[in-house]
Amino acid sequence: MLALVLWTLSALTLRWTRPKAALNLRPSIATGMNAQSVTVYGHEIGLPMLIHVSRVRSQIASRVTWHSHQGFELLFLVDGATAYEFAGPHTVELHGGHFLVVPPGLVHRGLHDVRSPSTICGLALNASRPSAWKTTIFTAADVCRVRAALENACRKVHPFNPALCWLVRRLMEETANYPANPHRAEAGIALRALICAVLVEAMRQMLLPLTEPKEFVAAAIDYLCQHFQEPVRMADLVRHVGFSRARMFDMFKAETGLTPNDYLQRLRIEKAKEQLRQTNRPIAEIGLATGFSTGQYFSTVFGRYTGVSPMGFRKGARPGAPSAFRSLIR
Repeated sequence: MLALVLWTLSALTLRWTRPKAALNLRPSIATGMNAQSVTVYGHEIGLPMLIHVSRVRSQIASRVTWHSHQGFELLFLVDGATAYEFAGPHTVELHGGHFLVVPPGLVHRGLHDVRSPSTICGLALNASRPSAWKTTIFTAADVCRVRAALENACRKVHPFNPALCWLVRRLMEETANYPANPHRAEAGIALRALICAVLVEAMRQMLLPLTEPKEFVAAAIDYLCQHFQEPVRMADLVRHVGFSRARMFDMFKAETGLTPNDYLQRLRIEKAKEQLRQTNRPIAEIGLATGFSTGQYFSTVFGRYTGVSPMGFRKGARPGAPSAFRSLIR
């Protein structure tokens, strides 16, 4: 069912990028994305299960005083960092690439009444009336599962996965553009489809066990160790870990002191050193076997990280090499 929703979105996207009329809408999208706050209500788009969808973009700290909602609220923080304070008291920090579920009726606010500069997409859902979901892709059993997932995820922070990140950004774009032309035929369709798709993908994340940052970094290192011989794209690593690119890089550097790219290069160099010491394989062949695109690039990177060439390292690592030279290659 989610695949059908995504296919519908893809088809609509192709339609929107072709006609001249669609091209004329782009300035209004840009203008909307610069606005402080945009809210679209469920009754406006024929979606009773939705109380409202909002897109808030604040370049400076803004006031968020004590308040509560009738339904579940999902706060998707696309970029920036902020914190929320709950009556109790209980404080939750939220970083870009993560979302938070706030239960119905729970009084909360921005920490000390202030929300830090950030871009947030908010969904308020009516999960108490199953009849409100009849016009969606969800069955009655699905609605019960959604509600259970939301209840279990309350006041917990969950990471985006790449699909959710894309969907939330598209939802913010459509939300920002909607007030400029609410009678555009496909506008309501796109919002309804996106909201359901975001909810499905958020459910995937809510049902995953919460993991400490150290475990995510360990998973990233394990991925690099398994794939260092191949061309490794950082997008693949981000997808494997399940965090946003910025958050994953921050966690990785905090834990290892290195960026993922730097860690990968050092790992490849260490693997190459082992082969230079223990085998007589040609140097260019070793470079290709340890993930470098060419022998020349291997030699350049090796020299940058070790201070000697691969040939010089091999000579210094052999028995009988001068001790002064061997000290250079350790």
